[in-house]
Parts: sequence; C-alpha cells; structure tokens
Amino acid sequence: MKRFLIFTVLVPPLALVIFSAPDVIMRYDFRSLDLVTFGLAYTLTIIPALILASVDQAFCSLEGTTIAGVAIAYLAALSIGFPFLDYRATLMIGLIGGVPAAVCSWLSDKSMRSKNA
Repeated sequence: MKRFLIFTVLVPPLALVIFSAPDVIMRYDFRSLDLVTFGLAYTLTIIPALILASVDQAFCSLEGTTIAGVAIAYLAALSIGFPFLDYRATLMIGLIGGVPAAVCSWLSDKSMRSKNA
C-alpha cells in the first residue's frame, strides 16, 4: 500500500519538475510551476504512476521499474504523434519517465527494507 502511495504522490511533481527544468534553468521562468500546472500534471500522470507502482511491485527491482517508466513515457509520446527527430528531446522524454520511476522505486524499496528489518 505504501508503494502505491509513494508513486501516486511523487511521480507527477517529479515529472513536472524534470519537464520544466530547461525553461527554469535557461530562462528563469518559474511560471510553469504554478498550482494549475501541478493539477494538470496529476491529471495526466496519475494512471501511469499507478501502472509503475504495480510494475514495481511485480518486479521488485529498480532497473525494471526504470525501464518501464522510460517505455511508458515513449509510448505516451508516440501516441500523441511525437516525431522523435531531435535526440535531445528524445532523451528528455526518457528522463521524464525514467527518473521519477527510479526515485519512487528506490524510496518504496527503502521503506519496505526498513519494515522487514
């Protein structure tokens, strides 16, 4: 149960911060991190977060969950018609899916290890 809570709470804001990082760093544009955008991030990424939580529960490995996060992000980009022409944009999509999945998998595994010890 903690695993699903960790993924549900942390994946949307982490994905939003990674998505907004280039604008925030290069242009000092913090307007993309307002309350409306956080609500939109939760709306769009709650189902992938729950899918990642179930994948993490099934595989119980950081690598498997990270690969699943990257795959879900690429499938979502492919489904909306992203052309995958620029390697930097393709890498960014992978980071948006992989980093939150890895962080949440690590946190949920850490909480499960301390529970078993």
